[in-house]
Amino acid sequence: MSETTYRKLLRTPSVSWLLATSVIGRFHQGMTGLALMMLTTRHSSYAVYSVVSAAAVIGAFVAGPLLSRLADTRGRRPVLAVTAVLYALAMAALTVVPPRPVLLVALALLSGLCTPPLTAAVRAALPTLVRPGQRRTFFALDATAQEVIFIAGPVMVSTCAAFGGPRLAMGACAGLVLAGTLAYTYDRNVEAGRALEARSTSRRLLQAPGLLRLLVTGVLLTAALAGQVIGVVAMVSGRHASSESGFVLAAGSLGSLVGGLVHGASSRRPARLRNLMLFLAAGLAVLPLAPGPGVLTVLLFFWGTTVAPVMSVLFDRLSARAPVGSAAEAFGWMGSMFAVGNVLGSALGGVLITVLGSRAPVVMACGLAVLAALVCERRPGFRGRPETPPDDEERGEATCEQAGPPQTEPHDHHRAPEC
Repeated sequence: MSETTYRKLLRTPSVSWLLATSVIGRFHQGMTGLALMMLTTRHSSYAVYSVVSAAAVIGAFVAGPLLSRLADTRGRRPVLAVTAVLYALAMAALTVVPPRPVLLVALALLSGLCTPPLTAAVRAALPTLVRPGQRRTFFALDATAQEVIFIAGPVMVSTCAAFGGPRLAMGACAGLVLAGTLAYTYDRNVEAGRALEARSTSRRLLQAPGLLRLLVTGVLLTAALAGQVIGVVAMVSGRHASSESGFVLAAGSLGSLVGGLVHGASSRRPARLRNLMLFLAAGLAVLPLAPGPGVLTVLLFFWGTTVAPVMSVLFDRLSARAPVGSAAEAFGWMGSMFAVGNVLGSALGGVLITVLGSRAPVVMACGLAVLAALVCERRPGFRGRPETPPDDEERGEATCEQAGPPQTEPHDHHRAPEC
């Protein structure tokens, strides 16, 4: 492993700018939930917050594939710019309207519908700007950045709320989305990888070999992670969530950050997605055995080292399976599947805690992770077209043999490696 792997990646034209600005524009993912909870519960109940939060999730679920497809067909720059402005306006409205449940639900739904498809855009564009051998490094770095967002986001919300209340925290979310997204669209390679020729319809996209299988894997994986979170909180806190559980959960995020950096810089051949899923499931199987918070914290750190590698390989597979020009829409669908999995895992975990106790959601998470491992790839010997994408080296050789790269929007780096 060497830090030069990341240095070479970040020296590629546009990569550093697009990645950094996308992280700023996506910081709201680790902030909005807590800020919205503070804003809603100041004048209403947690029950009202659950409805407000569900409205935002539903809006994002519906808009994810639609806005991502619109970005593929009409251009990423205008779609990202317009949705960023509309999202910021919706968030600003949440801070000034009377705290009536109906208004909060309506504006939360609007904010979800206007969420810029920035995650899908960056994961569709950057793989076309780097060499095939650097794809794993990018997706690992992106998954690691996601962990940073969820570690630092709540801290930023708490800091803003301490100085100016939940309205300042909501304003910070809106400002970061607007600034990060508009800065992202400033780069000349924002349209990289967006094909000029006719694109697949949404139906044909979902029929691409192996793609639907990966989307189902995303639902199961996210449900497992959500079940793990609610189970760990219950194991540490009992019936009422405590602040101590946040520090225990942070150990898992820190482990994921370390695992992602190591995975992205490794020169070894990447493991199969199924094997990584099974490692993640094995770590979940050990967590319920922890006798106390101290041991649980250590186990969570080591288990967390498997999360970012699983995510990065899943994203790499999705990028390889998406038809030319439809990568952003494919990642939009994956974002919606993540939302479904999060709701499903949290709901099932809450029921299991009530019926079977605090460790039951973690056991459920282990079972879902095993199921995801069985679904993510076809079994060896299965007749039909193989669904596992070629290795980076094989993908590069295949590109060299082609007459030329697919027609895309102009950018500095070609999709093909040097031959």
